[in-house]
Parts: sequence; C-alpha cells; structure tokens
Amino acid sequence: MGKKIVSCIATFLLAGFCFAGQISIQIVQHNGALDYVSEQSLLVEDELMNGFFAKGFIVTNSLAQVSDSDETDADLFHTGFGEAFDGSSDYFVQVKLFYDSSTNKGVQDATQCRLDHIDWVMLNVSSGETLKTSSIKGSEKSPGSDENIRLSAASLIKDIQKAL
Repeated sequence: MGKKIVSCIATFLLAGFCFAGQISIQIVQHNGALDYVSEQSLLVEDELMNGFFAKGFIVTNSLAQVSDSDETDADLFHTGFGEAFDGSSDYFVQVKLFYDSSTNKGVQDATQCRLDHIDWVMLNVSSGETLKTSSIKGSEKSPGSDENIRLSAASLIKDIQKAL
C-alpha cells in the first residue's frame, strides 16, 4: 500500500515538469489571381504545423483564408486571435503569404504563382502583447516549387522559434 502512495505522489510531482507550449497559426493568402486558398499556402501551413509539433509544441490552426485588403486581414486577425484565446493557446501567429501579382495575371494553375514575401506577427495570447513582427523574402527560383515553399516555411519556423 505504501508503494502505491509513493508512486502516486511521484507521478503528480513529475507531471508538473511535463509542459508543452501551445501555438495557434493562421494563414492569410494574398494572391490577386486566385480566389481560393492554393496548395502552396496549405503546404506552408502544413510545414509550420509539423515543424512546431516536432519542436514540442501543441499546434492548432485557424482555417486558412484568402484576403484582398487590410480590413479583411484585421477581421481575420481578430477571429484567429479569439480562437487562440478560446483554445487556451500560449501564442498566436498570423502568417500573411504574398504572391507576386505581376506574374499571376491570368494564371490557371496555382503552382505557377511565385511567393514574393511572407509577413508574420506573433502575440502572447494571455497578455495580447505583440512579441515580434517580421517579414521573409520568398524564393526567386522555380515559381511553384514545393521545395522552395518548404525552404521558405523552414526559414519562417526559425524566425518564429527565435522570438519564442
């Protein structure tokens, strides 16, 4: 009987050391040629979720959305932040993907769109404090290459990780 009590106490004490931060990610796509979320944008989202999960975070996401204005961005931001708050996340990251609109005119295939740059902002959900705002330049190589999208996402993960 004494061993069971000691075992229970040890379990509760050690459980206090088990901690994983929770991060909520929102993808906002800016692409004048497309009115739907492209596979490239979803690939960035997937890479971010997998990357932070591999680093020990609990990762959630808001539905990826298309935006055509700053007002829409602000509305999506407030919705995503509210979801992060309701879900008890520690951090909220809004990632805006900007595709090169000069090369996207009349594009039928989303893989032809070149990711120009990525803007992101990270907040502490409990305080609402902005922890970091930054931008990353997209790749100049193959427009819709999955490899280039993954490299951009990996660079984004490194930048966000530094801010944590």
